[in-house]
Amino acid sequence: MVKENNNNNTSDDEFDDDDELSKIREARIKQMKEEAKAKQMLLNNSGHGEYKTIDEKEFLKEVTASANVVVHFYHNTFVRCKLLDKHLEILAKTHIGTKFLKIDAERAIFFVEKLGVRVLPTLVFFHNGIAVDRTVGFDDFGGKDDFKIEALAKRIAKSGVLDFKHTTGLKVISKSDKFLNKEDD
Repeated sequence: MVKENNNNNTSDDEFDDDDELSKIREARIKQMKEEAKAKQMLLNNSGHGEYKTIDEKEFLKEVTASANVVVHFYHNTFVRCKLLDKHLEILAKTHIGTKFLKIDAERAIFFVEKLGVRVLPTLVFFHNGIAVDRTVGFDDFGGKDDFKIEALAKRIAKSGVLDFKHTTGLKVISKSDKFLNKEDD
């Protein structure tokens, strides 16, 4: 028996969602494939997905080659710089839409002066090649060495250069971690 709808005399069979669900599923699969392809291009071609050390000669090219960039001005012997390195290494792998770089402040005098870097560590956030924000020391993270990586991610996201919605499962690094207790060789 076929029931009729009062609106247009249509049968219940015409309300079958299979075709509509199939179209939605195909569109979603296509979108996911495009997103995966874009991520792969970022990983393969532009240094995204890694935490890369650069020198002064590479600075402008690297900072202007990507829409969102975080640059860590560091010193090799500063414990807080090493701690921040570990956090940034993790974020670089989990947030491939942002490029993460580090530069030795002693070997980048021009950019240290140009950007007004006075305290280490300093993070400078770039959007489309323009410095839009910065953090100096650990003040934005409570001034403590054992801040959570989520606090760093939120602070970078606040600057607009990090998509924060995919940050999960990030570990906390503290002073007691092995790399910090190791004597300099």
